[in-house]
Order: sequence, then C-alpha cells, then structure tokens
Amino acid sequence: MKLRLLDILVCPDNKEWPLKVHIFEEREIEKPFLPEEDAITKVVCSFYCPKKQIRLTKDSKKEDMVVTKDASKIKYGIDCKECISTEIVSGLIECSSCKVFYPIIDEIPLVLKKELRNEDIEKQFTEKWAEKIKEIML
Repeated sequence: MKLRLLDILVCPDNKEWPLKVHIFEEREIEKPFLPEEDAITKVVCSFYCPKKQIRLTKDSKKEDMVVTKDASKIKYGIDCKECISTEIVSGLIECSSCKVFYPIIDEIPLVLKKELRNEDIEKQFTEKWAEKIKEIML
C-alpha cells in the first residue's frame, strides 16, 4: 500500500478522515514514479500528507480549497519522492474516532465494514504481529 492512499481513505464505519497508519514492514521501490504535484497544494497529495501527518487543506472537498500554513513544510522533490519510494507491506490503519484497526496484509489495506471482514485472515495477521500490535495498544 502506498502511504499516499491515506490522503483519500476514510473509515467505512463513520467516514472519519484522516486515518492513521502504523507500519510494521515496508519495502523500497527501486524506480518509483513521482506523480505530478497537485495544482493547489504543490505536493503529490491533495488533502492530507500522511508521511508528515499534516492537513494540506482546511476541507476535504476540492471546491474552494484553502491550503493550510503547514502545507509549506512539505517539499515535493524531497518528501513526496521519499514517500513514493516505499510500499507498506504490513501494518495497521487506525480510525482514531471509533478506535477500529484495519490490517494491511501483503501490501493490501483491508479497510472493510465489520460484516465484510474475514476473522481467519485477521487472526493470522494478529498472531504474526502480536508484539507490534501490543506496542500500539500501550
């Protein structure tokens, strides 16, 4: 999973945004493709920079977007390139509002409503990453 997915990903239960990521394992991408910068924010992401955990705009709607002061702390050629250069292999996505965690397994974020989640897959994931998960819960 690309970290930049958190720019647009919302909690399926309560539509909360932005979500937080806890990375357990990642891999380097040898020749990453750096997308063009957003015309308004001047970085790759449009609303939120998950790498620096900075809101880029005051709203998550494209119309009448107002860029935050903190957006200037992100450098397209440096921060965006570094962000695009890694792939999250395993981790957790957290909704701070409803305290639900969604696993990232083999680079795929499983951000699903409760009734669609697979208990067996999540149990295997939890057993494999028990120590890391325990650290997050403290």
